[in-house]
Amino acid sequence: MRTTMMKSGNNGESARNFSLRRFLKFDGPGRPSKLGRSRKGAWNMDRTISISIPERLAGMIVGLALIIVGLGFMALGVTFLPVIGILMGIPVLGIAWHFLSPKAVAQERIAGFQVPNNLMYHPGHAWARMDGDDIITVGMDDFAVKLLGSVDSISLPKEGSKVRQGSFGWLMKAESRAIHMLSPVEGEVVAINGEVVDSPARAFEDPYGKGWLFKVRNPNLTPNLKNMVPASMVGEWFENIRETLACRQPSPAAAALYQDGGELVSGLAKAIDPKGWDDLAREYLLTK
Repeated sequence: MRTTMMKSGNNGESARNFSLRRFLKFDGPGRPSKLGRSRKGAWNMDRTISISIPERLAGMIVGLALIIVGLGFMALGVTFLPVIGILMGIPVLGIAWHFLSPKAVAQERIAGFQVPNNLMYHPGHAWARMDGDDIITVGMDDFAVKLLGSVDSISLPKEGSKVRQGSFGWLMKAESRAIHMLSPVEGEVVAINGEVVDSPARAFEDPYGKGWLFKVRNPNLTPNLKNMVPASMVGEWFENIRETLACRQPSPAAAALYQDGGELVSGLAKAIDPKGWDDLAREYLLTK
């Protein structure tokens, strides 16, 4: 059965409408230290290229059409048709190249976390993506996914309700413990992902794709941008998070946080603090 939140949750709202500047100046256990200027090469970053199946199919269809047209011209042997073919083929070839070549790096792995470069990130570890027509899609980032590992249920705001940036956006429960996350943007909820409500595992298996949570309409997103992590600081931000995780336990206990090959394990909060994992999760998600 699908469940939705009756309201976005205003408890502690004033305390959570923080500025990004205040967040970035937090020092101490469990908090990223002050982020300075972005430093190239300061964090471990691997890039992978992602091209969707529809793009590949479109490229194959266009390429096949070009081959058929070319063979047709050769078979007809009419002198003016090759000229027409060239004039028509140049823009078609450009379209084919558009689909066959990667438009941009879609995924980056920073400090062991998947960090798509086409998203905006909120300090509460939610992402936002502008999809046109004033629609913004919202979801959890890979750190939140690895921090919690899994949950038993996810409750999303109702369609037509309004969420505010820095206020409770959705509720998750695991082992009868409630974990809220903050909405990265404000706006009117125009759609929720019912598949995530029915199967919470989807949000953890594909947090940047089919695991999106809800969509909001916001015709003026500019005021919200000042409380998002600047794009130039995202890499260092994730690296600092990984460092603070390692500091939560003395070595060699910290080694238990990583799988073979240095990959972060799923369920970091429980690995660090099996009894108080929910408080630890709230600390990193800024809802404590």
